[in-house]
Amino acid sequence: MKTKISAGVAVALAIAIGFAVFSHPKAPPESVSSGDDTAVRAFVTEFGTKLQAVSLLAPTAQRKAEMDANYSAYVSPELLAAWYPEGSEALGRHTSSPWPAKIDVVSVTPASEGMYTVEGNIIEVANGPGTTTEAAAVQPVTLTVKKTGDSYRIVAAGKGSYSQLPQRVTVTGLWECLPHKDSTGPQTMECAFGIAKDQSDGHYAIDTRLMSQTPVDFPTGAHVRVTGVLTPANQLSSIQKYDIDGIISATTIEKI
Repeated sequence: MKTKISAGVAVALAIAIGFAVFSHPKAPPESVSSGDDTAVRAFVTEFGTKLQAVSLLAPTAQRKAEMDANYSAYVSPELLAAWYPEGSEALGRHTSSPWPAKIDVVSVTPASEGMYTVEGNIIEVANGPGTTTEAAAVQPVTLTVKKTGDSYRIVAAGKGSYSQLPQRVTVTGLWECLPHKDSTGPQTMECAFGIAKDQSDGHYAIDTRLMSQTPVDFPTGAHVRVTGVLTPANQLSSIQKYDIDGIISATTIEKI
């Protein structure tokens, strides 16, 4: 004879023998609605305009006051509290120049119900000719944005590798044969010309292909001024035999 078991007894037996009774979590939507996409992008873009107002190298009390004044409408209290003691994990301004001007939003994707992952790039700028500014550096950023009602808050943030961008520069220093990275063992006799920057340990390789005329063959040790476009070392191939901070594609070189 078959014995009938009530639903309540079945649940009790399941628990007794170690089976968990649970409901499946609600899956996030596969895509972001056009309205939320527009709203999240606008929210993050607006937050990006506040970054330059927060000095991450300021004393703790000043940094906290600047974050409270500029970030409280965008960043959750919990994340702000984590940013107060140390500026290294926070978003903001590290130096007077370049400085963060905006966040370019690349994508908005659903993370979970009411949560969005935003991929973007912090664009830093520096003074250019006249009153203009030029992009000087970029840093990828990943933000987790939470929607509550009609409002949004950033609840988590991660930063990628900071990279300087090629920019116009004028550098003065001594014309030299660039130092090798590896100074041990026998050294070859070739001379790759560059400049040792005044009042620093910086060395820059010089590329003359943008010049309208072949430059004068300056003797090593000559004091020169080089103007051109600087490509930082972290944007070059990792296979570099010379100890340089970058390459200047020179437009003018003059002895001073």
